[in-house]
Amino acid sequence: MTAPRSPVGSQARAVAIVCMVVVGVSGAASVSEAFALFEIGRGSEVPLQGTPRADFLAKVFEAQSRAMQPDRQARAALLVLLAVSMFFTFVCAGRVLRPAGLPREGIRRLLCGAAVVSAVLRTVDGAADAAYALRLAHLVAGLLPADRQLPPGWLAPTSLGFSVARTVLVAGTLAIIAQYFRSARVKAWAALQDEASQ
Repeated sequence: MTAPRSPVGSQARAVAIVCMVVVGVSGAASVSEAFALFEIGRGSEVPLQGTPRADFLAKVFEAQSRAMQPDRQARAALLVLLAVSMFFTFVCAGRVLRPAGLPREGIRRLLCGAAVVSAVLRTVDGAADAAYALRLAHLVAGLLPADRQLPPGWLAPTSLGFSVARTVLVAGTLAIIAQYFRSARVKAWAALQDEASQ
């Protein structure tokens, strides 16, 4: 016997799909950034070809490497942990769509917890990313030629703003998703689904 379809069930599935998209993209980005930090740690370099553009790109790469150094290992570990948390959240959200015999209430609780943990880890990583963005903006500003200088104080706030926006978008969305699945309506829906499947 199955429970009748309800608006709450359809809404929960839609929110679960949004969750899967957000954590899928963010988790993939975390893995990519972690690999980039490991590559920087190996000391890979941009080859100098003697052209002004190649020289400038080499200097930018060196500035990027210097900006990453203060917390490179801790940040890499945090990104790996974040990627694992995002993957677990992705699986939990997928189980909302296809429970495969698992109780909906258990899935709901797991998804709430996983989304909160992922939001917290993304916030911590966002703070580390903001610090890196400020260091990089300061170093890159010193590399620009005199005739191409940006307005004073423009680069750092722009870099910081982009980093904060990414953090708010991902962590905020996950916090809202966790709050949604913690709501009384979704609890009642999960309990009804579990009763109907017995």
